[in-house]
Amino acid sequence: MGLIFEVKQHKDGEYTATCHFENIYTSGVDLQDLHTNINSAVDERFVGRERPVARDIHLLVCQE
Repeated sequence: MGLIFEVKQHKDGEYTATCHFENIYTSGVDLQDLHTNINSAVDERFVGRERPVARDIHLLVCQE
């Protein structure tokens, strides 16, 4: 199972990521922080279930 996150950079520079198939939302001050927070959020969401592997997690970067 794959996950697709819609990533947006806001005017203040912060990034947000919203998953299209699971109830996952997170943010980060930069892309590295966002990457870390996405991994943490996915881990939390999939407690007790098989977690998608990294190659099945996709980021769709959108401009505001």
